[in-house]
Amino acid sequence: MEKRALFKIIHKNVPHSKSRDIYHDLLAMSWKKTLALFVVFFLVINSFFATLYWFNPGSILNSDNSWLMAFFFSVQTLATIGYGYLAPATTFANFLVMAQASLGLMILAILSGLFFAKFSRPSSKVEFSKGMVITDYDGKKTLMFRMVNIRKNQVIDSTISLNYLKEEKTIEGHSLRRFTDLTLVKPKVPIFAMTMILMHVIDETSPLFGLDQKECFKQNTEFFVTMMGTDGTFGQTIHSTHVYYPSDISWGKKFMDMVVLLPDGTRVIDYANFHQTV
Repeated sequence: MEKRALFKIIHKNVPHSKSRDIYHDLLAMSWKKTLALFVVFFLVINSFFATLYWFNPGSILNSDNSWLMAFFFSVQTLATIGYGYLAPATTFANFLVMAQASLGLMILAILSGLFFAKFSRPSSKVEFSKGMVITDYDGKKTLMFRMVNIRKNQVIDSTISLNYLKEEKTIEGHSLRRFTDLTLVKPKVPIFAMTMILMHVIDETSPLFGLDQKECFKQNTEFFVTMMGTDGTFGQTIHSTHVYYPSDISWGKKFMDMVVLLPDGTRVIDYANFHQTV
């Protein structure tokens, strides 16, 4: 299931000195984009130095003075490999090798730190149901959504919150969007290892009381879910978020069962039924 962004924000007129945070951007970037960026940077920097060597014929020993051979020599220098066949032949080439080797060491240190930070960054594998349902439960109208822990471990002391965002107008006519907390029946669980259904009872104390489907769409409402807990394997705090829109709500339906208890006590989770409603 594609993860939705909680907010789509466009920043305008940000001071140039504060507009970018390269380290944060690289950490937040997906692995595919990070590796693609690394390949592009590797090719660009080596092409640049290869061109400098190529513009000075005879600067590389045992070279045929082609750009491709200069590129291979640049790769060996940047990575501090040094096979011994290709070597700098002039003073210019030696100074260029010194600069490129220094740059290679700095790049290696930066990439090692970046890759380690991305690998060690705590993350959750919590999946949210595609939609929410509003149905009668124990004689009361109840809003429900489902969560499952995909990772084969436990999340300790998981705390889940549900917030309702709607547009309001002040007496003066100012429009604003305000978060309202929706109380969950069980907002905290000691161990989150399988799947669970979170419920909000729509009674007289609920902000959703008296709100029908048409009114829900009219107010351009959004429902924000946040989960925070401790990873049982690494002992690190993890979190996960999700957003639901009025179009994601199914009225008068319930979720299909997805946990089967075998005679020996083993619980089988059928993920095929995770998003299904009846």
